[in-house]
Amino acid sequence: MNRRDFLKVTIGGLATTALPGCSNTSGQLSNQKSAERSSILPPISNGRRLIDAHAHVFANPKIKNTAASATFLSAEEQIAIMDRLGIDKAVILPFASVEAPGEHQSIGEVLSICDRFPGRFIPFCNLDPRLPKHPDKIEVQDYVFILSQYKDLGCKGLGEFTARLRWDDPSTLLLLQACETVGFPVTFHTMSPDFVSPNFDNYGLLDGMGLPGLEKVLQKFPSLKFFGHSLAFWSEISGDVTSEQKNTYPKRPVTPGGAVPRLMRRYPNLYGDLSAKSGLNALARDPKHAYEFIDEFQDRLLFGLDYCSVNDKHDLAQWLQTAESEGHVTPQAHEKIAWRNINEILSLGIS
Repeated sequence: MNRRDFLKVTIGGLATTALPGCSNTSGQLSNQKSAERSSILPPISNGRRLIDAHAHVFANPKIKNTAASATFLSAEEQIAIMDRLGIDKAVILPFASVEAPGEHQSIGEVLSICDRFPGRFIPFCNLDPRLPKHPDKIEVQDYVFILSQYKDLGCKGLGEFTARLRWDDPSTLLLLQACETVGFPVTFHTMSPDFVSPNFDNYGLLDGMGLPGLEKVLQKFPSLKFFGHSLAFWSEISGDVTSEQKNTYPKRPVTPGGAVPRLMRRYPNLYGDLSAKSGLNALARDPKHAYEFIDEFQDRLLFGLDYCSVNDKHDLAQWLQTAESEGHVTPQAHEKIAWRNINEILSLGIS
């Protein structure tokens, strides 16, 4: 047995043993039946595959998040949504930072879910860059040591990066350098440093107007792929965004000069994660601009949902299908966004 198999069996086995509801015989039989059903992929929707690049999936979620007044999705609930929408696979993004808006999740739990539902989930790992070591003594190799083990276990990237740190914080830079070293793309959430919300919304990498912090790391780590996400990222698709609107869902038509298209034109390692209301709003607020944006950046846009509870309803799949059927988006561009881009980035080998 090689090192990867040993670690996967050991950690996955421990996680399965520790998870509530998985210790009794009836639970094991139920999980086995669910896994058998899930291993049969649903029919390709409208002749096209779909891969969700942004999902939060738990084995047995218990803690409600305040925004939805509900727990995050269980694996069974996520599978039901995927089957309904014709989604083949979903990337599991675990939470790790203290600011994360949901339950923290071990890599053992993520891998256990992937094992229970073979072929349906793609594991990402996560790591709070504030390691239990004196900040002045932390080195990039400290992060490489951890991330290399995650990679050996089958993880394909890091995210969702939600730590409330500046992009130029030394620990942030060292973690990003380690991700570039091991070949992990990074899904990130960003927000304004001065944004204050009464809810659990104050999380994500801190950046100012025009995303200057993001631009610096795009320059510093040219081989590292960044998946841009969040209100404060997608509001910057328009050149007229104000500091008051940056962390919201602007409704006005998009004006030229936005930071997102500017950075995507300049840095080929920046990708757009279209998940959640923020990604969909960036398109739906101005369809004419959206069609042009998709045409220009079709090779670097990723389909995703980012469901945080069973009550969510994000219509990105329907929006894209309608845009194609009406002739605004080419079938080739739609297919790239739907699955081909993430398939290539993560080397999934789907044809």
